[in-house]
Amino acid sequence: MTAPRESAPRPLARITDAAIDPIEVEKAVWTTADGAMVTFSGIVRDHDGGRDGVQHIEYSAHPTATDTLARLCGEISEEFSGPRGVVRVGAVHRIGVLEVGEIAVVAVAVAPHRAEAFAACSELIERLKHGVPIWKRQLFSDGLSEWVGVGDC
Repeated sequence: MTAPRESAPRPLARITDAAIDPIEVEKAVWTTADGAMVTFSGIVRDHDGGRDGVQHIEYSAHPTATDTLARLCGEISEEFSGPRGVVRVGAVHRIGVLEVGEIAVVAVAVAPHRAEAFAACSELIERLKHGVPIWKRQLFSDGLSEWVGVGDC
């Protein structure tokens, strides 16, 4: 992987209806100053909340979701950067209909050291899940559906 050396945070924040490639997200935030990279991929599973039979998920986002995600990424980068170096983060969330096994979200944190990268990535995905106006509707094999995350944002 070749990337420029850079000291200023460069957060990536995107909402897309296209498939997400985690490597593209990693390349967008990594520089040669970084010795640690932590990547989280959220994948659609076949069950939720003790209930089997998830067939697919429909994600939708409020028009402000990209701006909210960008602000959140900037905050995380600033909060976790410090005397041990700059932390850069990126997150891409997919919208539309996703089948079981497809990637719904990728969050990446890079830093000179692993402790900051792990902490930043964990915090990024938690804040994204509860603070970015993205909702999912799960459709089950019995024909029922449920909305998840509507009250989180």
